[in-house]
Amino acid sequence: MKTFELKYGCNPNQKPAMIYMNNGQDLPIEILSGRPGYINFLDAFNSWQLVRELKAALGMPSVTSFKHVSPTSAAVGLPLSEALKRACF
Repeated sequence: MKTFELKYGCNPNQKPAMIYMNNGQDLPIEILSGRPGYINFLDAFNSWQLVRELKAALGMPSVTSFKHVSPTSAAVGLPLSEALKRACF
């Protein structure tokens, strides 16, 4: 995919924006579902960067969530304690 028309610009009242590679190559992403907007892409790219940095710093798998370009949570892959396993079923 060389270009992708976004759901809208920064805000729902704006005309659609588009993402593309300046060099004309395919986009380095795969859209699995839906039609994301500009902020969704910023959240995804920021999430990727944070997970990458956590893995580099800690050497552990990690996850994060962003909402409107602000991190809402982050976690690393540690084994659960027996008490937490029971609490989470």
